[in-house]
Amino acid sequence: MNYQKKANLVLTAVFILFIGAAVIEHFNPHNFGIRLVYFVLEAALVGGIADWFAVTAIFKKPLGWGFHTALIPRNREKVIEAVASMVQSELLRVDLIRQKIEGVPFIESLVNYVKKEGGSVYLTNKLTPYLQRYIERQSPDQLAKKLSVYLRENSKAWLIAPKVEAASGWALNHGYIDQGLDQLAEGLWDKAAQGETRQVILRYLEEIKQEKVSNGGSIFRTLLGFVEMSDGLNLAEAADALQVELLLTLRKLKDQNNPLRVTLRDNLMVEIVALAQDPEFEVQIERWKDDLLTDHLFEDFLEIVIGTAINTATSPSLTSEPNALHRMLHFYLEKYWVNIQENKALRDKVNSFIVDTLCRVIKNEHDMIGQMVRETLAAYTDQDLNQFVQDKAGNDLQWIRINGSMIGGIVGLILFLFLEFVYNPLIMSVLMNYVR
Repeated sequence: MNYQKKANLVLTAVFILFIGAAVIEHFNPHNFGIRLVYFVLEAALVGGIADWFAVTAIFKKPLGWGFHTALIPRNREKVIEAVASMVQSELLRVDLIRQKIEGVPFIESLVNYVKKEGGSVYLTNKLTPYLQRYIERQSPDQLAKKLSVYLRENSKAWLIAPKVEAASGWALNHGYIDQGLDQLAEGLWDKAAQGETRQVILRYLEEIKQEKVSNGGSIFRTLLGFVEMSDGLNLAEAADALQVELLLTLRKLKDQNNPLRVTLRDNLMVEIVALAQDPEFEVQIERWKDDLLTDHLFEDFLEIVIGTAINTATSPSLTSEPNALHRMLHFYLEKYWVNIQENKALRDKVNSFIVDTLCRVIKNEHDMIGQMVRETLAAYTDQDLNQFVQDKAGNDLQWIRINGSMIGGIVGLILFLFLEFVYNPLIMSVLMNYVR
């Protein structure tokens, strides 16, 4: 049983009891107890009817009475605006929303969820299909055209020469210069160790010998012939010795702390700095950049590079391993996943960014809250609007009716006792004596 039925039942019971008490009081007008019950029930009935009228007048016209009744339908626009303003300006204020959002650990919850699901592997498996479908939808010729237009429009602002010195310092600090020198020394050592290198050295020595013989006199040729006959000049052995010496020198070049390697690295950096500061070099670089970007083959080159990259990244692997896109994405995600787990400051910064972004969106679109409430309530009929209010406050309103009968009865009891024991015997007697 809902509260409206309870209120109706209470009012009906009071009415029936009042009728019964009125009949009994008619035949026993001087019985104190009967008169007391009759007076109390009369007051309770009046209170119940008055509150029934007041509560009903909120929603419709009770008994057809149209004076200041049906308050909600009559003031429909005001009610809708009041509710929308209350929700927007009071219940869902921007500062209250921000306070609630700031207490939500977005990034911690996300990190814990991803960790439970498998960490960077889970992220890679989820993101790869979406990224692959997006890449596959791209047209290499369109991308190449957009990229070439972008490069041509912005190339004047990109001065390459001044960045050479900074790039060389960055490469040195991160070990890329030493890596390059290691690869150079290794390549030279492999080349020097080949038999072909020995033959080149041998031919070079023979050329020197022929030059000396041609330019020298008869005495020199005689002495040289005597030295060769006594095996004092063996070009093959000399070539072997020079090759060994070259390999030993290149081995020293592999050692990063060797003075030869240090000198080579220092000289290389000096030359790079000098080159970066050379005005002629800057002019040549800018001319080369302009020639490259204006070449009609540049866009075709970009299209080939982009198409090859897309095909390589998205093509299925010939083995059971994931494709190149999956491997590349996992490499970066693994690095950032480890970083975000270990770096609390980074997590706080990301969480603050999420909060700021949400609050900025909410602030910009905060008027939508009131607008949504207005549109929703405007779609209600008068009956729906009444039902909406009754669903939210109907029970309390029906309790007003029940309380009206109870308070009316209590007030009736107090008035009856006042009339019987104070007003009639005391006040009235005083007034009567005064009148006489």
